[in-house]
Amino acid sequence: MIEIAAYLGCLLAILVVCYRVRPGGAEGRVPGGRHILGFAVSIAGALGLDAWMTLEIDGPMPAIAGLVSDELKVAALAFLMLFANSVRPEAVRGRRYVLCAAVTMVACAVLFFAAGADQTTAVVQLAPDRVGVFVAYDVVLICYEVWGLLTFTTLLNEYARLVEPGLLRTGLRLIMAGALVGVLWSGWQFDDIRIALSQHENTTSEDEVSAVLAACCVLVSAAGATLSAWGPYLSPPLRWVGAQWRYARIQPLWQAMHAAMPAIALSTVARQQGGVEFALYRHVIEIRDAQLALRGHIHPSVPEWAADAVRRAGTHPSRRDATIEAATIAAAVLAHDAGVGYRVGDLAPRWVDPSVAAETQWLAQVSREFTRSKAVASVRARMAAELSGVASTRS
Repeated sequence: MIEIAAYLGCLLAILVVCYRVRPGGAEGRVPGGRHILGFAVSIAGALGLDAWMTLEIDGPMPAIAGLVSDELKVAALAFLMLFANSVRPEAVRGRRYVLCAAVTMVACAVLFFAAGADQTTAVVQLAPDRVGVFVAYDVVLICYEVWGLLTFTTLLNEYARLVEPGLLRTGLRLIMAGALVGVLWSGWQFDDIRIALSQHENTTSEDEVSAVLAACCVLVSAAGATLSAWGPYLSPPLRWVGAQWRYARIQPLWQAMHAAMPAIALSTVARQQGGVEFALYRHVIEIRDAQLALRGHIHPSVPEWAADAVRRAGTHPSRRDATIEAATIAAAVLAHDAGVGYRVGDLAPRWVDPSVAAETQWLAQVSREFTRSKAVASVRARMAAELSGVASTRS
């Protein structure tokens, strides 16, 4: 059942890719479109033979079908490398990739027949003196596949680094991820070598692990190749999920400030009408407004206390600024609640890029330290001790 689901998934993915890169389609007119089409056709043939042999749809297949399947996989890899070469900034002639594929295909065919593996049974019995030849066949195939997939990933990465963030870059990353899964798929063929050495035989069918790895490789790659078609439909829900996650991250900091100064909050009705993205935007503004209002409650020694606490707690350098700002806010909230004010100094919140994304990322770090940092807890305790002997200035 696993094999059936895997091969049906592969078939669906391949059909979608073929449709997207058809000669009359938009993708078929871009450089390398014909190479992707060649890859899809080759890998479809290979997986079709694998499915036929594994599921024994019409009885056992002759062992030579396995050779044809492997040769088609070699051709598919050649098409992949030609595609990656055609879209990179400084494309070179792809003759060497074609030559390597041709040499590999010839070598595999020679070794396959020399090993006596061209039998008509589902389980090929290898003569003891021919096992080494068959192992050589597997080694040549595995080495070519791993080299081809890593070469493809490297070439495509050169192009992806020049692409602006967006669906295209994400699609390219997915294709590269699929190629790396393909490396695992190729590496699983070492199991064939183990069987050949220990049992002197080879089966024409693939096991469940190989079928699943094949499906993952093709499905992830197909998802990347067609992301421009279905990606826009995912943008709204993904944006909503991201906003929810960022909203939750800054919530502890906002709640502490809102408890001290309820007036900073927008009305509940306005929040409900605007959705989570609007609520996130308002939270950022409200936190910044609260920080301005708290400037008159920052003890002059708080920056020094915070720096000392950070040093004592061994806070990582990448978190020190956020921890110091969180400690300053924590101390100011305590002073505000106690009705104690101080002269407004020059201390100001850290400047970040004036965008909701940048502000949210920074405030999320501050919020995390506000609730979890030992240094912040130390400053909070020190401020509480300081306030215990100070009279309130609240009228």
